[in-house]
Amino acid sequence: MVAAAAFLVTALLSSLVIVELERRAAQEARMRAASLASGRAQAIQTTLERALSSTYALAAMVRQGGGHVADFEGVATEMLSLYPGVAVLGLSPGGVIQRIAPLAGNEKSIGFDQLRDPKQGKEARLARDTGKLTLAGPLNLVQGGLGVVGRLPVMLDGASGQSHFWGLTYAVIRFPQALSGTQLDQLKLAGLEYTLWRHHPDTGTIQVITTSTDATLQAPVEQTLTLPNGQWTLSVAPTNGWGFGVSVLPEIAFALFLSLLTAYAAKLYITLKNNQSGQEALIADRTRVIVASQDKLQATLDAIPDLILELDIEGICHSYHASPTDTPFPPEELILGKNIRAVLPQAAANAMLGALRQALEVGYSKNRELLAPTTVGPQWFEMSISRKYGASPEQQRFIVLVRNINQRKQTETDLRIAATAFNAQEGMAITDANERVLRINLAFTEITGFTEEDAVGRRLDFLKSGLHEPEFYEAMLETVRTTGSWRGDIWNRRKNGEVFPSMCNVTAVRDDAGNVTHWVNSLMDITSRKATEEEVNKLAFYDPLTGLPNRRLLIDRLRHYMAASSRSGLMGSLQFIDLDNFKTLNDTLGHDMGDLLLQQVAKRLTDCMREGDTVARLGGDEFVVLLVDISSDLLESVAASKTIGEKILATFALPYKLAGVDYQVTPSIGITQFQGTKDSTDELLKQADLAMYQAKAAGRNTLRFFDPAMQATISARVAMETDIRHGIARGEFLLYYQPQIDRAGHVVGAEVLLRWPHPVRGMVPPGQFIPLAEDTGQILPLGNWVLETACAQLKDWAGQTDFSHLTLAVNVSARQFRQQDFAPYVLDLLRYTGANPARLKLELTESMLVHDVEETIEKMNVLKAHGIGFSLDDFGTGYSSLSYLKRLPLDQLKIDQSFVRDLMTDANDAAIANTVIALGHSLGLAVIAEGVETVPQRDMLAAQGCDAYQGYLLGRPMPVADFERQVQAQSQGKA
Repeated sequence: MVAAAAFLVTALLSSLVIVELERRAAQEARMRAASLASGRAQAIQTTLERALSSTYALAAMVRQGGGHVADFEGVATEMLSLYPGVAVLGLSPGGVIQRIAPLAGNEKSIGFDQLRDPKQGKEARLARDTGKLTLAGPLNLVQGGLGVVGRLPVMLDGASGQSHFWGLTYAVIRFPQALSGTQLDQLKLAGLEYTLWRHHPDTGTIQVITTSTDATLQAPVEQTLTLPNGQWTLSVAPTNGWGFGVSVLPEIAFALFLSLLTAYAAKLYITLKNNQSGQEALIADRTRVIVASQDKLQATLDAIPDLILELDIEGICHSYHASPTDTPFPPEELILGKNIRAVLPQAAANAMLGALRQALEVGYSKNRELLAPTTVGPQWFEMSISRKYGASPEQQRFIVLVRNINQRKQTETDLRIAATAFNAQEGMAITDANERVLRINLAFTEITGFTEEDAVGRRLDFLKSGLHEPEFYEAMLETVRTTGSWRGDIWNRRKNGEVFPSMCNVTAVRDDAGNVTHWVNSLMDITSRKATEEEVNKLAFYDPLTGLPNRRLLIDRLRHYMAASSRSGLMGSLQFIDLDNFKTLNDTLGHDMGDLLLQQVAKRLTDCMREGDTVARLGGDEFVVLLVDISSDLLESVAASKTIGEKILATFALPYKLAGVDYQVTPSIGITQFQGTKDSTDELLKQADLAMYQAKAAGRNTLRFFDPAMQATISARVAMETDIRHGIARGEFLLYYQPQIDRAGHVVGAEVLLRWPHPVRGMVPPGQFIPLAEDTGQILPLGNWVLETACAQLKDWAGQTDFSHLTLAVNVSARQFRQQDFAPYVLDLLRYTGANPARLKLELTESMLVHDVEETIEKMNVLKAHGIGFSLDDFGTGYSSLSYLKRLPLDQLKIDQSFVRDLMTDANDAAIANTVIALGHSLGLAVIAEGVETVPQRDMLAAQGCDAYQGYLLGRPMPVADFERQVQAQSQGKA
């Protein structure tokens, strides 16, 4: 029964142990999988975040270029190598992709409207509306393949200083290429399967991004990746699951064996118990005697703090005794009965054997040190050896006392470190409780110049610089006495009298009773650090070119004075100064000359100011003057501000010397007055800026004061700009078609004209919104939309007999035409829409020929080679050169309506019209007249040989449906 009970108890305990071991094994396996998954998830997130950071670099370039990035394709192509995983970089002004790198293989993306796309529009609009980076995908990319698209909205400052949505920068990250550097295969090498997935934001279903297996992972470990506007999850599970069923069979077999062995031992125990009962009395008596003797010996040995060993001359350990409080050397089970050569490191064994040989010769060996392993790591020991007498030489034994001296060694090391630290680069002075110097180190002498003979026995007052008040030292000493330490910056004096900044630390040394016995004073020369801080402060608050305060310091001083003005009642003045035609100087003489001019301007402005006033440079050629404490009377303040402004104008009238060359530059000055804090700093700068633009509009080289009416005009302009941006996004704009009639009266085409039926303003005249769109750059998305719509209409007409012969004339703005990728964009658009290039006519104005004539001709030749026609609009109103005119690949000249209007009453206009017709024909060009409103006008033009006409007499601009009806009616009449 006893054996059976022992078997059951042992089996039960073994089962519990096996279950616990299996539970811990499973837990360790999950922790290991979680650790590996965490590393890969972090690698994936780091890769994606680095790739997405490329959009910030693009946004910075867009903002620096004011919405235009020169040589974007070249810069972006170089950037791709810096952002692993990024396959494509692009710009989407207004949400429409216009610039992309690399272009090869991604042509289909040009013109793609990211804001309106049903698949990607949601994330694009989220980026625009929140102003934050968003991530779309994974999804099927427009240019093919699977990937994600990161988009970052770009806000640009308008002329009024308010920011507006320019468009998007974006980066395309392709899969699986982007994950190649995340080492997901390490999970496979570790015996783990993985799946990277997310919940689709629209359907809520699981979308697998990448996986190592088609099977469903069982009870996976999951790591979450937090990405812009979404989360991904990395799930990991072992290839063969978490089970350990087969591995526990040896453990179960061992448990059964142990249970049987325990049962058998219990049976033997009962048998032995019965046999021992007769011997207990005899053994008990002898045991008492032995125990008493052993207790006495043990008490004696325990009183000895050292480890006691008995060794023979060969180094074999025959006896081992360690004090209960001593550190084993090494544990008894490792050394007893063994040769020390097999137990101790070679150096320690050699030291002990050498001591044994010395003890054999002279009877003892003392104070030998050795480093030996212990249960808590290697420690230092000191040994003393004595030879036992009375044994034969071959049985000679030695008693070895081993004492742990690790603490003593550590103390010696600490003292050496302390001595080294005391003589380090930081100056130190030890004083007694009465603050008298006891000792200084070499660094103290090198820093202060005071030697030990100069300092010992004196108080440290000899370091005082005289720059601090007595209260400063009193407060410092009070802090030291109450808290035990003080730390801070202080000005000290060297032995040679030089004052220098230092960082000092004073610490009290106390005895066991808490009484101060010494003071430790340390100091460090921070002259270089102070100089660095001053340089950093200069870089942060001063313009590096002119040395003037920058915008940050100006704003800080302006806020300070506005608060002071509230208390004093004195008015201040802010003058915004912009150099007229400064860009011309940079373009003609170079930026070095421009920088030299800016430095001289800064000097002249500073010389014009009173003490206390501020001259700041905001950037470029913009300067701001802050005048303070002028007067409490508005009229007096205005008069004083005007006097200063006129003084600046007079100063600028003198020529500047630029590397021996005289150069004249004039300023435009805008002035605003202020008192108190009713207006913010931004509002004051905006007011002065508006007044400056009024000065430029008045002819430059003059000054203007801010008038609230200016703000109303700007506010109306900003509102219109916002409405244009929203109108583009909402598709509010329409195309109207004005017929173009040949001499026979047949409709040969139409000019497309942009119209805006605003939901609140009604039909907005083109003269109101097109110039503003030009100024703000919104003409680019508008112009692209007009071109795309016209090409789509030509494609639609190509299959209809009544319309297939028609041409469409599209006005191209100078800003649109000067885009580097304009020609490739138009050709891609024609290929994409399938429109006939011969039916598309681009109308350019003479103003486009004033700048970059060679580039204009090159672009026109590229487009002309594909069949696209060109018409020169408003001919005779600009400044085009006839030498350039004959080189332009034109098809048509258009007589401006200003000459047609008074054709019948003004002989000069009639002569000009006749000259244009004759000139066009002599160059082999067709001539069309616009603004034809009366029959006599048409007849006179026809008599002069004009080829075509356009105007209210022949048809007003109309929707496409009305235009098609007019063409069909004419076709039926001809039939």
